[in-house]
Parts: sequence; structure tokens; C-alpha cells
Amino acid sequence: MMTNALRFGALTIALAAVSTTNALAEDIRFRSFSASAAMGPPANAFADKLLSITQTTLGSTNEIRFMQLAGIPAIPPQFGGSVIASVAAGEHAGGFDAAYISGGDLNKTWGFIYNSGVPFGPTFDEFLGFLYGKSVDNGQRTGLELLQSILDANHSGVVAVPIVGGPEQLSGYFQEPIADVAGHRGIGLSGLCEKDWTLRYLPPAENILNIACDDMVESHRIHRKNLKFIQAVPGGGSLMDAVNSGTIDGFEFATPVDDVSQVFNTANNPGTAGLRFVHAPGWQQQFLLTWMVINKPVWDSMSKAQQVLIQTVARDHVLSSYGENMRSQGAALKTILDANKRDGDRSNDMVLSTWGNRDQLKLRNATIKFLNDRIHDEALPAADRSDYKHVLEALRRYVQANDKYWDVREVRTQTRFEDWANQSGECWEEHCESRHW
Repeated sequence: MMTNALRFGALTIALAAVSTTNALAEDIRFRSFSASAAMGPPANAFADKLLSITQTTLGSTNEIRFMQLAGIPAIPPQFGGSVIASVAAGEHAGGFDAAYISGGDLNKTWGFIYNSGVPFGPTFDEFLGFLYGKSVDNGQRTGLELLQSILDANHSGVVAVPIVGGPEQLSGYFQEPIADVAGHRGIGLSGLCEKDWTLRYLPPAENILNIACDDMVESHRIHRKNLKFIQAVPGGGSLMDAVNSGTIDGFEFATPVDDVSQVFNTANNPGTAGLRFVHAPGWQQQFLLTWMVINKPVWDSMSKAQQVLIQTVARDHVLSSYGENMRSQGAALKTILDANKRDGDRSNDMVLSTWGNRDQLKLRNATIKFLNDRIHDEALPAADRSDYKHVLEALRRYVQANDKYWDVREVRTQTRFEDWANQSGECWEEHCESRHW
């Protein structure tokens, strides 16, 4: 059996063999789109890891340094709001040599599939089989290779590398619960549709809620849809400012870790602003992949060894960052639920609620309609819709091949963990039956 030391030595020799003699150290300055705890700092962690590994394997004359530009720089106006165009231009032409972005920025039509997947679609581990497995074109290439081939065919001028993974998000801070909770009657999806609320609930989830509400109007389950959406409100403190000013009446943001860092970081939080019901599951975003896009000439200037190390370290960091994110979510959710318990005002205590199963089925059906209708949406560029259809059908074929296994593989979570106890019979659930095993 090969030891870790032998494996590392073999990797170093192999990389040295493909390294060119004229390759130089690369300094790549990148723009970051987010300072959120589970989205921003992991990009710098990737940069640190890559620097350390390239120093070790290639030496200081061939190391790769990704360096974040200060703050969250705006996209220069000449690029029309497109971060991809700004990276394709490169820093020498007024853009960026690289950018750490949401996968949705890859393309307005199909990028969401590579960002947070399809609502009610594959989970993180299932999507990894599509992204990194030979899942496309009868096992000829990966979903990641499909993505890069589309970028290249469209002369996008960038190389896209996923570098950070994140778990399922929370799905809404509302004034009332969707499902029944202790002392409160749930309004259900139908009640949500009829509320005269304006939500920050980003596409495609916004589209899916709209379709579900419209379907209920058409089927006469509700009289009319009053729910509205706004897209202009970003994350962080501006969300709470928008709630307090009456601009929005509810929102979803991200994972518990992100929410603690961005909207529970002061005494003014969703609960004190009247949005005390926090919802799960994160049907709208079951995972998050964030990406580094790199200027193509900058990429081509690297040695093969440097390129391979970026891709390899990035894949490693998708997994390690996901693990780091996941291990912190339980404590963060507890922080959210305990946020206002000590202020003597029970009316602002946070309450965890859910979307009922029937409502989730309605949203699932609306998702299918959304996916199919998008292929023919003439508001979107025809070429992008063609690419979208290609990606969606590749993902569907992958799902079809594995759905039977996914349907049966998982044990119900409450069955696994509800009554976990240590050897003394102590357990952490309030309703757990303490016993000796």
C-alpha cells in the first residue's frame, strides 16, 4: 500500500514533469462578491491553501498567489454589470484578472443550476456526482467539463473553477408561520400567496412561488395573489434596514452561519423587526457552490502544473469548506433561535417553522413548470436558452439514472438521531427519553 509520503512524492515528481521551465510565480488579484461568513472568508482560505501547496510542490518561483482586492469592488460600468465580461477583459483593460462569484453570475439563464442547483433537485452530494463524475454524454465528460465547453463555445474568455461548497439554506423570515407551531396557526402556501407582503426572495425561488400562487388562483383555491417581490435589496445590514423601513415584509438570505454573521450581528434582528418565524427546509437552495472565474489569457500563461494544482486544490476546498460550513450550522441555528430570549419580551422570540408537505409538493410542481417554461422564455437570449436546455437535459438524464437509488437510500433523519444518547443515557433532545443502553 502506498503511504501518504510516497503519494505526495509521486505527485511532486509528476507535477515537476509537466511544469515548464519558463513558468513564473503568478500573482492574481480577484474581486470577491461577498463578505458573508460562509461565502467570503472561504475564498481567502482557498488562496492560502493554494499558495502553501504550490510553494511546496513547485517552489517559490512558481507559486500561485490569489490576492483579494480590498472591499467588494463594483463592476466597472463599461462591462454592463457583467462580472464575466469584466474578467474576460482582464485587469489590464479595466476589469479583473479573476473574481470570486456566485454560480448564478456565470450566466443569467442557466447559471443557477451550477450555483445552488434546482429547487427540489439534487442535494449537494448528489450534485457532486454530476459535477465531478463522468455523468454527461454517456460517461464521456463531467458536468464541470460541460460547463467549461459552453463557456469556450461562447468565447466567454474565462475559466470557471468551483472552490467553495455550502449546505442547505434557511427558507424565510416571515411575520407568520407557514405551518402550525405551538400557539400559532400556520397560514400555509395559500395564505402566503394572499398576503400583501413584499419579499426579498431571489430567483429562481421567486419565479417558483409566483407560479405556485398563480396556479392556486387559476384553480380557485385562493381569490387573488397579493404577494410581491423585490430584487434590489442585497444581503447584510441592508436587509434589516429594508424591513424596518417597510420596503420588505420578509426575506430569505442564506445558511444559519451566514444569517448570524449578517442579520443577527446587532440587537436589531428579524425577531425584533417582527419577522420571528424562521423557516426550513431550504427547498429553494439545497446547497451553494461558489466559483473563481479566471481571465483566459492569465490561465493560459500558467504552466500545466499550475493549472492542475488550481483545479485539484479547488476540488479539495469545495469538500473541506463544505465540511467546515456544515459543522458550524447547528450552533448557528441555536444562536438564531435563542437571539431574543433574554430581553424579557416573548413577542420577539424566534420560532422555527416548516413548509408543510402538501405545500412542498405544490412548489415542486411549480418548479417543474418553471424549468420547462424557461426553455421557451423569449425574454431570455435564444443562445442562452439553447445552452440551458443542454445543461438541464444532461442533469435530468443523470437524475433519471440514479433516482431509484436516491429514493430508497436515506433513513429518515429523525429515525437516526432523535434519541441519540451517550453511554450514561443522557441525550440532547428535550423530548428524548433518557435511558441506559
